[in-house]
Amino acid sequence: MLDALGLPVEPISIELPGHGDAEDWDRSRDYSDQALEIALDRLPREPVPLIGHSYGAVLALRIAIERPGRVSSLVMIEPPFFAALRGSYSFDKIQRDMSPFAQKMADGQAASATKHFVELWGDGTRWNDIEERARRGFINQIDLILASNVFLWDDPAGLLSPERLEGLEIPVTLVEGIGSHSVMPKIVDAIGRRIPDAEGITVPDAMHMVAVTHPASVAEAIRDRLVWEAGG
Repeated sequence: MLDALGLPVEPISIELPGHGDAEDWDRSRDYSDQALEIALDRLPREPVPLIGHSYGAVLALRIAIERPGRVSSLVMIEPPFFAALRGSYSFDKIQRDMSPFAQKMADGQAASATKHFVELWGDGTRWNDIEERARRGFINQIDLILASNVFLWDDPAGLLSPERLEGLEIPVTLVEGIGSHSVMPKIVDAIGRRIPDAEGITVPDAMHMVAVTHPASVAEAIRDRLVWEAGG
């Protein structure tokens, strides 16, 4: 997707703890706090556009709220910020849909839990059709999903507290794949209606991994929403 955007500068890719070249997750720390620290260390001091997918989208929202001077615009692609729906039917539904994953992890069935998670939040590819090396990689990292749950389900950072979303003064674009889990448009609406300059974009024929499967469509949709100077 970054290639499709044709950015005027070299983009900075930021990995979450335990992913890619990033440091391992320090299990003595909150996962989101460590992820935030890594991101802030990598980001320039001047305001820049942030683009985040999935957990990274919610982390980018935290940066925009807590460090507004570092962010000039924000794109959130498929943000699984379940806490935004707490108390609703949709929240109960996603809890039910995720409960087999949680139970399998509790029972030590990592492979089965990973299969459930990937088929729920992947690109539509069935588990058995994914190459074995990739399946092993998913299984080896599946405990990081549990590590990220508190941030997404309970909002310990208070991002949903009164006036925090309303206080964002930058363009915020929320992208969803039309074929993603039915909870996603509810999350996009719950977040977007509280942000003054928010725009929602739905990509046809796409699922949760929309940025990977439909890079040109996402790039075209968000290009004009990227701002390179605060207030610009």
